[in-house]
Amino acid sequence: MNSLSNMSYMSFWWLFSFKYGSCMSSQTSSKKSQPVMPAPVRRALQGVGEAISVARRLRGWSQQDLAVRLDASVSTVRRMEDGYHGTALHTFLRALHVLGRLDAAVELLAIEQDPLGMELVREQLPKRVSGSRRTYQKTAEQQSSQVAEPTDELEGF
Repeated sequence: MNSLSNMSYMSFWWLFSFKYGSCMSSQTSSKKSQPVMPAPVRRALQGVGEAISVARRLRGWSQQDLAVRLDASVSTVRRMEDGYHGTALHTFLRALHVLGRLDAAVELLAIEQDPLGMELVREQLPKRVSGSRRTYQKTAEQQSSQVAEPTDELEGF
């Protein structure tokens, strides 16, 4: 205790932070750790961001112009174009809408464009569909009672 009282407060703090600083800083740090991002997802985010950037520049818009159209900040546009993983999906979709490319993105994600999904749906389809016999019998009885004499005239023309 005597040696601690002889040390100045600053030297004690320096010693404490030197010894425990690494564990303390990770607990008190306000920065969020980045999630482990699979390489294909990271490349896709960067590619979409780059495509939005190119589309914006082709239209002669600055990042500020796009930010105003999106009702977002310039830093959000910058992060989106950089492919930052924290940018909200709705921001990407709003950008595609403003750039006139939202329909293409929605069409790309349609079930008809998903071969695996379509195959899974086909596998789940029943091999046979049987209707209710009662409904079928009523329909057959109604048709037999309404049979008219055949004519040579074409109907509907």
